[in-house]
Amino acid sequence: MKRSKIKVTGIEAYFYDSLINIATGFSYGRLIKSAVEKMNIKSGDKLIDLGGGTGRNTKLFAKAVGKDGNIVLADIGKTMLKKAKKRLKKYDYCQVIEADILKPFKISGFNTVFISFVMHGLEIRERSLVMKNVSKLLKKGGRLYILDYNEFDVNKLNPIAKYLFTHLECELATEFSSFDLVHFLRGYGFGKFEKWRWKDDKIRLLKAVKL
Repeated sequence: MKRSKIKVTGIEAYFYDSLINIATGFSYGRLIKSAVEKMNIKSGDKLIDLGGGTGRNTKLFAKAVGKDGNIVLADIGKTMLKKAKKRLKKYDYCQVIEADILKPFKISGFNTVFISFVMHGLEIRERSLVMKNVSKLLKKGGRLYILDYNEFDVNKLNPIAKYLFTHLECELATEFSSFDLVHFLRGYGFGKFEKWRWKDDKIRLLKAVKL
């Protein structure tokens, strides 16, 4: 089992969207649309999608913020970025940048940060680096949304689900399933938490406000 699988390259990156559809039983599209609705993105919002990949989620944000808004997709994968630029080409208020989310950004002033299925594949020290960046990217009162695995006991999954999770996901994902993300975010000055859950509470959208 790999320690982490969040850096997708080569043929996997080229067919990433299709692979995600298959891996989720073609339910990912419905999941992300539902999550975006919960986020209540408004026209004119300034949002950055960290680890935004092929821009599949970002496109939904672009439609929500409209021409008065501003969207930035940040990712480190060249194949992902190429696909994202093609997907977001008609949205001239969307910027696609090559950036390592573990390193400081030269931009700030966002009122929303979105991170989807990235945190579970990071070591704790790497999560800390991401949160330091998020704190600088967000305005005071800005919102952080993390869509990822919820806290659950992997050993209580049914045998098939446990096998699939422990063999298809990375080692860090199993550790993340017992990670107290709310407590972790409090340490970086976040509060006013809200949560929404899907897939028998195994998937969670966590909202945190920068205090």
